[in-house]
Amino acid sequence: MNLRHAAAFAVLAISALSACATPYQAKGFRGGYSDTRIDSNTAMVAYRGNAYTDRQTVQSYLLYRCAQVTVGDGYDYFVLTSGDTEARHGAISTPSTYSSNTTASAFTSGNSAFGNSQTVGIVNPGQTISYTKYGANAVIKMFKGKKPSDDPQAYDAHEVIQYMGPNIEGAVSEGK
Repeated sequence: MNLRHAAAFAVLAISALSACATPYQAKGFRGGYSDTRIDSNTAMVAYRGNAYTDRQTVQSYLLYRCAQVTVGDGYDYFVLTSGDTEARHGAISTPSTYSSNTTASAFTSGNSAFGNSQTVGIVNPGQTISYTKYGANAVIKMFKGKKPSDDPQAYDAHEVIQYMGPNIEGAVSEGK
């Protein structure tokens, strides 16, 4: 396999592996959620998307994961104490390629030989592909009972799961 074919194969393989948005899943090669318990009723939750996952999807998956952690730990509602969504920008570049074609001719006349050749080459420049990957983090406090109606940062975990669950592919209905 020559260098040009190897480079094309590598680009196709990378494209095939990452050609779709990050599914709702535990953190893996293509992104996903992670959570860490800080104390008895506090958790840090994160969701990382790949370059095909938009900001709104990452934020929705984070909120849904917060609800799952809350219910899974035996609580009813959670309060977002802090949160942030970040955008990481980057680019990948494909290599340039070069191809050439050489033609030649020769003839003889007596004891002499004459010839000429011509080489024509073409450089195909590589491409630079820009991307953005979103990630979101939240620290949540989890509580039992009815969520306070006067706190806009408080979410009923059961309702979040009920209403958001049907829109999140691969989501499990309750718990971790």
